[in-house]
Amino acid sequence: MQSTLACVGSGRGGLGLAGRLVGAALEHYGVAGPASAALEFCAVAMGVGLIIEGLGLWVHARHMFAADHEGGVSHYVQRTMFGYTWMARNALLGLAAVGLVSAPLWLDMAAALPVLVAMALMAILVALVGRALFYILVIPTTMPGAFFWKNKAFEDHARDIGLADMPQVGVAPHAH
Repeated sequence: MQSTLACVGSGRGGLGLAGRLVGAALEHYGVAGPASAALEFCAVAMGVGLIIEGLGLWVHARHMFAADHEGGVSHYVQRTMFGYTWMARNALLGLAAVGLVSAPLWLDMAAALPVLVAMALMAILVALVGRALFYILVIPTTMPGAFFWKNKAFEDHARDIGLADMPQVGVAPHAH
């Protein structure tokens, strides 16, 4: 479910729309005309996308908190070792989402362009930090000294699927 919500959220609120939003903002301030309605639509659509992505992250965190497999271990490391980065990403996501969804209320202000650019940059930063956390936290099962080697559920899983037959995994197979 998290992957689905993140995919939908990123498609509506990720890097593609961040660029379109900045482009629409520049068009709005460079050319007088009906760009304001398009700009409002883009900002709200991007905000809704970020809310969907945030919902997916919340559901995923709730599920991983109770998990006893390598996904749960990665989530534990994320919340502890990379806790400040994780919280900063979530805070930026929430701030950008609320700001963009409420854009029709403040879009007519003189300072709207810098605010929109800042929101788009926040959305880009959320995507970059999220991707970095993903690549940092995925722990391959063949990594020597991996954190989850002492995890009984992983050891049972490794034996069930035959992974324990590989010495580099570090899990003793059942004796015959």
